[in-house]
Amino acid sequence: VGMRPNSNRDGLVACDLGSASFGAQDECTACDGNGQYADELGLAACKTATAGKKPTSDRQGVENCPAGKYSTGGEDKCSDCGSG
Repeated sequence: VGMRPNSNRDGLVACDLGSASFGAQDECTACDGNGQYADELGLAACKTATAGKKPTSDRQGVENCPAGKYSTGGEDKCSDCGSG
């Protein structure tokens, strides 16, 4: 479970949306790698956007690629499909 020590260091609190704890760390880490997001509190690892989706700008979820664009998954943005 993605937790970090509280400010008094006498308990734990869940990592916020958009971040995760990778174990034995004092801080939660932002999910800011390619295609990463965290849409739940207390994640132990970031999730990765699947094909046809990209992370929202706040990294707290995913959104579908707009018409005429695509993603193969694990990408921060959707690419143009091109002509044809």
